[in-house]
Order: sequence, then structure tokens, then C-alpha cells
Amino acid sequence: MDQGDAAVWAAALGIAGALAGALGDALVQGRTIRRQVRDQETVDIRHQLREERRAAFAAILDRCSKVESTFDPIIVARARPGWDDDADHGELWTPTNTALDALQRAVTTVSITGPDHMAHLAHAIHEEVRAKARSRPMKWCSRAESRNARVSARGVHPLALHAP
Repeated sequence: MDQGDAAVWAAALGIAGALAGALGDALVQGRTIRRQVRDQETVDIRHQLREERRAAFAAILDRCSKVESTFDPIIVARARPGWDDDADHGELWTPTNTALDALQRAVTTVSITGPDHMAHLAHAIHEEVRAKARSRPMKWCSRAESRNARVSARGVHPLALHAP
């Protein structure tokens, strides 16, 4: 083997090494890019889920405010002279019932989006608002029947109470 052959072999090995290095770099770079894209997708999904959860819980707070605002007309109507407990006052309760239904849907949304501790908190808020609504005189009851229903809901038998 003379110097010419050695130079050709050296050049061929140099070219092969350069190609192998370039190919290896391309493979490593491709893996790195795929991992970065996957990591960015994970971050985006977590961010979207966090935004959905925040919006769902904000909807609970909005619905609570709407339920609370429906109590005022009931209180004002009952305070008027000439209020008849035995009359049908269902129209006063329609907005409250609608707002409570919307609150229940918002609680369901929080339950779906999670996490569990937020779902439990949303459910507890719903129960508190419903209890507050139940504490208002009911549309189908007289005042005495409404009091008895509230007392029964708390687990105390109405006959166990003594009238003042």
C-alpha cells in the first residue's frame, strides 16, 4: 500500500466518521425535540385544565350570588301587610328554584373537572345554599308548616318543640 492508497483510505474514513457523527447528532436532536414537544403539550394540558377548574369554581360563586339575590323578593313579599300564608306563592320561588338548578349544574362541572377536594368543597357550598333556601318560608307551606319542615330537616321532631 502506497501513500496514495493511504490518503484515499484516510479520506474515506474521515467522510464516514463525519457522516456517522452527523447522523448521530440528528438522532439525538430529533429525540430532544420530540421530548420538548411532549413536555410542552403536558404543560399546555395542565394549564388548560387549571383554567377550566378555575372557571368551574368561579361559576359556583356566581351561581351562589344569583341564588342569594332571589331571596329578597320573597322576604319583601312576606313582610307586606295582607300576606296570605295559605295562598299559592309559587311564582316567588321560581327564580330561586331555577338558580338552585344552575348551581347544581355548576357543582357537577366541578365534580367532573376535579380535583376531589374541590368537588367536596363545591358540594358543601351547594348544601349550605340549599339549607339557607330551605330556611326561607316555603312556597307550599304556612309559616307553622314551614317551621316544622325546617325543624324536621335538622333532625328534631316538630312535636318536641314547645311553643313560647
